[in-house]
Amino acid sequence: MTEAVSEWLALDVRDIDEKKLLPGFIGKDGMQTHLPTQIVKIPFENPDQIAVVSWRWDGDLRIKGSWNVASVVNVAKRRGIRYLFIDIISIDQTLPIDDLIEQVVAFSTLYTKITVLAAYDKTGDDWTHMKSTVLRPWILNEIRLFRQNSGKIIYVGHARQGCKQINEVRAEGIAVRLTAYGVSHWDPYFKLLLEIIWRTSFIESIIGVLLEDVGMSSILDFKYIIHAYSHILSVAYEQMERNDYLLTTAILCHTHGKNDLIENGFTIKRDIEKLRYCRYSFTAVSDVPSGSWRYYKIFLDGTKVALWRAHRDDVLHSQKLDKLSSTDRVIFAALGLTASEYNDFVGTEEARRECLLMNNGKKMPPPALEVVEIDLSLDAPTV
Repeated sequence: MTEAVSEWLALDVRDIDEKKLLPGFIGKDGMQTHLPTQIVKIPFENPDQIAVVSWRWDGDLRIKGSWNVASVVNVAKRRGIRYLFIDIISIDQTLPIDDLIEQVVAFSTLYTKITVLAAYDKTGDDWTHMKSTVLRPWILNEIRLFRQNSGKIIYVGHARQGCKQINEVRAEGIAVRLTAYGVSHWDPYFKLLLEIIWRTSFIESIIGVLLEDVGMSSILDFKYIIHAYSHILSVAYEQMERNDYLLTTAILCHTHGKNDLIENGFTIKRDIEKLRYCRYSFTAVSDVPSGSWRYYKIFLDGTKVALWRAHRDDVLHSQKLDKLSSTDRVIFAALGLTASEYNDFVGTEEARRECLLMNNGKKMPPPALEVVEIDLSLDAPTV
């Protein structure tokens, strides 16, 4: 099948001095670095000369510099990559929100097609921030798309975080996670993050946003990221308070038979049952099978819809969200949706599972991963 042609504005890195993209240069005395750009069509005649960037926004390249963009430009030049697709450049950020999101979704397909340069390090922080960064819903979505890429993912670090070897990481239950995901102590920390994300769904990201441990500019964006749930999430957003909407999103996106929150994945150390809700309530279950687990029934408008289990000991923090066979129907009724709308939803079960779960592991090998740690600080401009 012939690949559809698209075209995007790309950063032409050939003549860029990446050090002038660093904080302390852009914005100093009103200075703005000229950024040469070029419209580039995909597919490109020489795929080795193009790459798409997935990054933690740490500057806007106009009045504030970016360590992450400067780092990927440095690596691109050394690898013979001339054109970089960067969302802040390739997508017109002044578009109306619906048009902007449409462009973001179209742009995201690049993460499945061409070389990816990923950069999530955070100056002045340590490796522990990486979890909350990769759980940001849009970044999580990009990383999930990486799994469909048959090429290469290059992680570009500048602060010894994503590139740090796992044997240097001191985290609870790390040995269990390495065993579960087939990762070595000598692998980079970013590889472990990839393997966890590729084998779970969106639940921990949603709950991280609920707890305000994970950043998200607009929680309405879940309807674009988890697109198979677009209609029900739009209705829930319009009718519910923030915490109720996010808990509804998490419950709806639970998939039977899939451990979204497990001891081998990320960890949540705070309690969702202690948050304030308008329409949800949690009731502790006293007769639990194990004293190390805490069980809660979750009720929506007085009707039981889910079970929350939390386990904490000196080694692991693990949680499990279960929903009932009647949960979806109860939520639809609570939102005033019709039986016809519910039946339409039921009919999309396969599409919804495909949206939530990554089942392509057996169909194609994972992309090659390379990590590159660079140091631009020695020549960084000073203010």
